[in-house]
Amino acid sequence: MIQNKLSEYKTFTEKENAYYRACTNSANHVMAYYPDGSKTPLSNIDVSRVEYIGGLWRVQVSFPYKIQHVRNRDFVLSERLPRQEKNHFEFYRAQMVGYNCYGPFLIPNASRIVAKYDTNRGTFWAYGDTIEQARAFLGIKLYEEYQDLIHSVSQVMQDTKQKK
Repeated sequence: MIQNKLSEYKTFTEKENAYYRACTNSANHVMAYYPDGSKTPLSNIDVSRVEYIGGLWRVQVSFPYKIQHVRNRDFVLSERLPRQEKNHFEFYRAQMVGYNCYGPFLIPNASRIVAKYDTNRGTFWAYGDTIEQARAFLGIKLYEEYQDLIHSVSQVMQDTKQKK
């Protein structure tokens, strides 16, 4: 299961400890709530399927998609766009992911273009409303990462010009 970003417990260990405390406290009859409003005793649900949000244990819905984190946003990548550029960026159509008390969901009418580039320093990602925006944001990210290399090459080129 994907950890819900709204969860009060930010690590699995924190959540697990609270879960077992709640399950062993039989005086309270702690319940777990489903999205449809129904409920069941918390001890009937595995700890990996619940999150503590808004003062209640909530059963998380299954989310069948792989989530890609891009610039502090979550996306589900759908199709790779058939676009070949000399910069070797890859472009994808992507749907933004939102979170509610019961887990992640695809935000309707919130598609974006995601750009990806693999380097020896890792994979870099960016998104935008258009391919042009995604390309520009990815270019800025790459410049920030590689500016030391760009400046050193630029300086060598400048020194070479001055020697001629």
